Amino acid sequence: MKTKYLLALTLTVLVLGQVQQSFAQQASSVTDEWTFLGNRRADYTLDRDVMSINEGSDHITALKFIIKQGTLTMHRCTVHFTDGDTKDIVFLDEMNHATNGITMEVQDHSKKIDKVVFWYDTQDNSDKKSIVEVWAKK
Repeated sequence: MKTKYLLALTLTVLVLGQVQQSFAQQASSVTDEWTFLGNRRADYTLDRDVMSINEGSDHITALKFIIKQGTLTMHRCTVHFTDGDTKDIVFLDEMNHATNGITMEVQDHSKKIDKVVFWYDTQDNSDKKSIVEVWAKK
């Protein structure tokens, strides 16, 4: 009986180690290609946050929005460029860490991004406040 238990425990530890290594490799591949710009925590009520992106925003080819912990309802997300142009980002009705985020391609790479404005909430969706991370690809 002890032998079966030890064997099962050993296999479980090995499998969990492989899973952890796989997630670490996925995370490092995202950070190798992408630069972290910042994050915001969504409140349980309708919330509006602004993230300034002025520094180092030239030559960005894409933005990636990733949800960490909890589930989020993104009502609206608008990217503002320094020349006055804007671009709305369409999100799924609800997003969480398993949705792999949303990527927005920047068509004109010479445009500089000024800020990103979010309108969102975690109301009725989660017992944790969600965090929205913004990443840039150059």
